[in-house]
Amino acid sequence: MLTQESITRKDFLRSMGLGGSALLAVLASCKNASDVVIPAGGISVDLATKLLSVNSYVYSNGVIIARIASGNTASSFVAVAQACTHEGTSVVYQSSGKFHCPNHGAEFNTSGAVTQGPATKSLTKYTVAVNGTTLTVS
Repeated sequence: MLTQESITRKDFLRSMGLGGSALLAVLASCKNASDVVIPAGGISVDLATKLLSVNSYVYSNGVIIARIASGNTASSFVAVAQACTHEGTSVVYQSSGKFHCPNHGAEFNTSGAVTQGPATKSLTKYTVAVNGTTLTVS
């Protein structure tokens, strides 16, 4: 025999609050390229202390910045959105000249274009400038 339990409005709202909080936490952890906000003045990296060797990379403000060649010129670096466009996992830069998502294997070239799925959308590419030993992403 089925019975009907009564629930107070307060209990219902409390249960929704906990569920809603959990849902918001999950949604907040899912980033994509459109979530990246470059600060006024850009993202700065001190090349005297970071990105010293070819294939090294750093994350800053949702952007991955990689050294793809020797020398301190803008063409020696690339900056793209850090979050894979498939499910938001942070991509890594590999010595083969590609960005790789360790979660499901998506790959992107240094222009941010998808070279292997499951991602179907390119990573956003940002402008890199170098002045002395300061790299700026805008």
